[in-house]
Amino acid sequence: MTYAILFIGAVLFLGQVFSFLFEKTRLPDVLPLMLLGMLIGPGLHIVTPDMFGSAGQIFTTLALVVVLFKSGVNFNVSALRGTALQGVLLATCMFLLAGAGIAFCSYWLLDLPLLAACVIGAIAASNSSAVVIPLLGKLNVADNTRTVLFLEANLTGVYAIVVSLALIGVLVTGAKVSAGYMLFEVVKSFAIGIGFALAAGLFWMSVLNRVRRMENAVSLTFAFVLLVYGATKLLGGDGAIATLVFGIVAGNIRVFSRLWLYKFEIKGFALNAEERVFFDEVEFIFKTLFFVYMGICMRVGAWGPVAAGLLVVLVKFLLRLPVADFCTAKTMSRGDTAVLWAMCPNGLVSAVLAAMAAQQLPGEGETVQDVVYAVIFFGVILSNLLSFRLQKGGLQGFVNSAFSRHISQ
Repeated sequence: MTYAILFIGAVLFLGQVFSFLFEKTRLPDVLPLMLLGMLIGPGLHIVTPDMFGSAGQIFTTLALVVVLFKSGVNFNVSALRGTALQGVLLATCMFLLAGAGIAFCSYWLLDLPLLAACVIGAIAASNSSAVVIPLLGKLNVADNTRTVLFLEANLTGVYAIVVSLALIGVLVTGAKVSAGYMLFEVVKSFAIGIGFALAAGLFWMSVLNRVRRMENAVSLTFAFVLLVYGATKLLGGDGAIATLVFGIVAGNIRVFSRLWLYKFEIKGFALNAEERVFFDEVEFIFKTLFFVYMGICMRVGAWGPVAAGLLVVLVKFLLRLPVADFCTAKTMSRGDTAVLWAMCPNGLVSAVLAAMAAQQLPGEGETVQDVVYAVIFFGVILSNLLSFRLQKGGLQGFVNSAFSRHISQ
């Protein structure tokens, strides 16, 4: 027990150090955390996934809840205006094209069932705003480019969550029931989750101001998020979708109040700065521990999935070229378009979804996890290297030829 506490404290301390280094060196903190996990896990065999037992599943579920809620809170409905068309078009086309291409590669390379390959495609086709936004902070790009990338990352994250969870649900029950029944069950669980989350979100945000008068009230919203997830599961709904929708309500309650809720004389209160900081801290703790746990769970000797993950990343960048070129306005400069093309790393959402697939799909789930973990590792490296090279003025010949329909710098 003493060593476990010492380990957690050391990991969280190193997480802060790696986060500081990210700001100074542009090295994403995801990489050193994963490498640390790989070193103490499959490298030196100090820690193994079996040591966590059922606690590993509980930890993964808690990480999923935090990630989904934060993704919902950060999804700004108002941002759909202005650059909405470019962001939605880019996100939708990229998700569909990359998802299909990655699924085909996974199906062909790994001899997986088609639906399992589609799970990899749905997870890997998303982008991570948690990686993209800090990288953009070091680059000189226009504000509209930043907005398009932020909107794309959030939308593809939502697409990945919805589609991958639906596919995992189908795979869990698919061998026993008909296609019609599977579709009915998926729609039913999503409908229950969305309906319950909307009601719970509106209720909580309407009483939030009163709740704040209580002692230690900051953590009560987190407790209520866990209640929403658990209650939705007990009702037969999808707890993950409910958590995401609850986060969207919490993050956009002012917009909803201005557009609809005033008709019913319902006044919603937005999360204040203290509550947002609390969730940022909770997310940091789970992110730090989860990426180390992810490194521990990686099977370094499984070279097939690792090689497939590298190929998937290359396919994703290749398919992103025409999407970045034709789904953005001609007025966007070639340099900004090139940066937009280079920004497609996966992150915590993909990692947690892959861990869920491994838990719920005893057969092919482990392969799904291995491939997605490799995609995250190589994708972050390649996005970082390409964006740095482009910022330094490199690859000009490639940029001018690949994005010729856009205006020059």
